[in-house]
Amino acid sequence: MAIYAYAKCKSVLSRSRLPGLEYTFNPYVGCGHGCLYCYVPDLFRGRFPKWPGRVEVKEGALEKLISEIERLEPGVVGISTSTDPYQPVEADLKIVRGALRIFREAEFPVSIQTKSPLVLRDLDILRGMDAEVGFTITSPRSEFREKFEPGAPDPSSRLLALEGLSKAGIRTWIFYGPIIPGFNDAEEEIRAIVGVAARTHSKVLYDRINLKPLVRLRLKGAIPEERVREISLFYFGGLYRKIEKCCREQGVPCSPAF
Repeated sequence: MAIYAYAKCKSVLSRSRLPGLEYTFNPYVGCGHGCLYCYVPDLFRGRFPKWPGRVEVKEGALEKLISEIERLEPGVVGISTSTDPYQPVEADLKIVRGALRIFREAEFPVSIQTKSPLVLRDLDILRGMDAEVGFTITSPRSEFREKFEPGAPDPSSRLLALEGLSKAGIRTWIFYGPIIPGFNDAEEEIRAIVGVAARTHSKVLYDRINLKPLVRLRLKGAIPEERVREISLFYFGGLYRKIEKCCREQGVPCSPAF
């Protein structure tokens, strides 16, 4: 269970080096989902000794956004790149909802990535702007979520939300990752995820697990150390070709995430 606290922020809108994004908007530091494979704690060394532990809410985020956006040229904003914008606290604080209104008014396109069906709450705003929504779907199985994503919404709710957004005319995509060999790379899982992408006219972006030091430590608490070593030596080329073949067969566009 995460503890939430306010923290002062110097900026909420940053330049992005990620493909397809000019800016990033991260209203929170840390994430209540507590996914074992998340490498964000490695990027904030020493700040998250426990995970999920403490989540910081950027104080005055919307006021800061208004002042920053006035000085910038419109460009695609990634919401969010180092946290889930629709983690549990967003249901009460509605920072992302307020930010979407600001981006719509300033005519900044947005690209949202989340694991939460809470994004459907903001469908009324998303319909009136240039927006796309991507769902992280690591596996269609609840067992995977229970083991590796203890605080995240169940995959079934993500799939329903993705379908709801697509039916509402919002552009959608699926982030299939991180792929953890032996846990979410079975052919039936690949076919299930690609099948959802076909039904929702979504692109599939795929990515391997990034075994940074803190990720390795958390994984060793959930699976045998020998399995972690095997994962670190796994050759992903064959798996990527399998994903690409499945996507071609179902007419789904796909590409590596990075």
